[in-house]
Amino acid sequence: MDFLRRITGTQPVRATAPLTLSPAIAPVAPAGPAELRPRDTVRRTAQLDPTGPVAGIFAAQEGYANEISKLQAVTVRTEELPDFSVRPLRIGIAVAQRQAEMTFSGNLKAETPQGIVDLGSWDQADIQVSAAEGGFTLRIDGQPLGTFQGRLIGENKAETVKINGRAYRGGIEVTPHPEQPNTINVLNPVMLEDYLLSVVPSESPASWPLESLKAQAMAARTYAVANWQKRAAQGYDMNADTSDQMYRGLETEMPSTNQAVKETANQILTYGGKPINALFFSSSGGYTDSSKEVWGTELPYIQPVPDFDQASPRYRWDKTISQNELQTALRNLGHNIGTIREVRPLTFTPQKRVKTLELVGTQGRVTVDSNKFRFAAKLNSTLWTVSRQNGNPPSFRFDGGGWGHGLGMSQWGARQMAADGKSAEEIVKHYYTGIAIEALP
Repeated sequence: MDFLRRITGTQPVRATAPLTLSPAIAPVAPAGPAELRPRDTVRRTAQLDPTGPVAGIFAAQEGYANEISKLQAVTVRTEELPDFSVRPLRIGIAVAQRQAEMTFSGNLKAETPQGIVDLGSWDQADIQVSAAEGGFTLRIDGQPLGTFQGRLIGENKAETVKINGRAYRGGIEVTPHPEQPNTINVLNPVMLEDYLLSVVPSESPASWPLESLKAQAMAARTYAVANWQKRAAQGYDMNADTSDQMYRGLETEMPSTNQAVKETANQILTYGGKPINALFFSSSGGYTDSSKEVWGTELPYIQPVPDFDQASPRYRWDKTISQNELQTALRNLGHNIGTIREVRPLTFTPQKRVKTLELVGTQGRVTVDSNKFRFAAKLNSTLWTVSRQNGNPPSFRFDGGGWGHGLGMSQWGARQMAADGKSAEEIVKHYYTGIAIEALP
C-alpha cells in the first residue's frame, strides 16, 4: 500500500486549481537505499533533467540545535532596517579558530584600545593570523609584524580576498572571540547582493529553472535581512554554514543564479510590515506543515500547503535501523532502556508528521521528541511509519517521506512549479501564506 495512504488514509496530494501541477504519483516499491532506487513516476506538464542535488546541497541534515536556532530571527520592521547598499553583512567564515591564512590586496590596520595602527598597503600579501589573548599575532609574507590587542581590519582593493584558500567577495576582519579569548573569528564583510551570489547556488542547484532560483534568491535575501544581527553577541551577523545559510564564496557563483539575484534585487518577503523568517527545506513528502505544529512556535505565514515535490529523490524513503544503532541514537538523547522492543508514534501533526514517540525496552520506556529523534537516528524527516523486523534483538524499518523540517518553501516543489510555468512570485506566495513582496528601503 502506498506510504501516503497508509499514514493519512487519503490519496497522494494532487494540485488544485489554479496550481495545476504534477497531477499523479505512482507508488515506489521499497527496494534499496533511498538515494539509489528509482524516483517516483511523475506525470507533469514540463519535463526536467532528473539530476538533483546530493546530500549537503540542501543542508537538511543539520543538527537539531542548528535547526531550532532558525526560530531566532532578529526581525525588525522593514523601515527600521539599515541601508544594505552601504552597510555590509559580517559573515563568520572561520569562528573560534586558533589561526587562519589569507591572501589580500589593500590596506590593513589594527584597531586597538590605544587607537588605530596603520599596518600598510599590500598587494597579494600572504597573511597568517594567530590567536593571542584578546587579540592576534600577525605575519605577512613570512615576516612577523607583531602582536596586537583588538581587531584586524582589511580594506580590500581587489575584487576578492582568500580566506583559508577560498575566494570571497568583500573584505576581511579578524576579531577575538568574545567567549573564547584565546581564539579568533575570521569575518568577511560583504555587501548583501554579493553575498547572495554565493548563497543561492549553495542552496539550490544552478541548473534548476530560473523562476525557482528567483524564489530562492528572495527567500535567502529575506533570511539575511531578518537575521542580520542574529549573532551580534559573537561579534558578527551570521555563520557561513547551515546554521544560517550556506556561503562558500566565489567558487559557487554561476550565471543562472547571478541572474536570479539580479532580477530580484532588493526584493524581500514581508508579513505585517516585517521581513518574514523565510524558512526553506528540500522536500516535504507531499504536504508542508505549520511551524506551530512542528516547532511549537506560531509563524502565521508558515502554514500547511500542498507540495509538488514528487521528483525529489527523498519523496519516499525507507531506512532500517539495527538494534545497536537505535540504542546508540537513544543514548545520544540521554536515555538507556536496554534492548528496544517497540517503537510507537504517539502524537502527530494534522499532516501526519510524528511529534512524539515512545520506545519500550527491557529496562523501561521513554517518550522523546520526534524532531530530536530524527537527528539522533539520522532520519530524513519526521514523516514516517515504523515496523518491527524479525530478529533477536529486533531491528526497525522506517518508511517515510520528504527531507527536512517541512516548514516554508519546498525547494523541490519550487523547482516543479517553475517547470510548470509558475513565476517566482506565485511560488513564494504559495509556500508563505499571506505574504507581500517589498523593496528594501
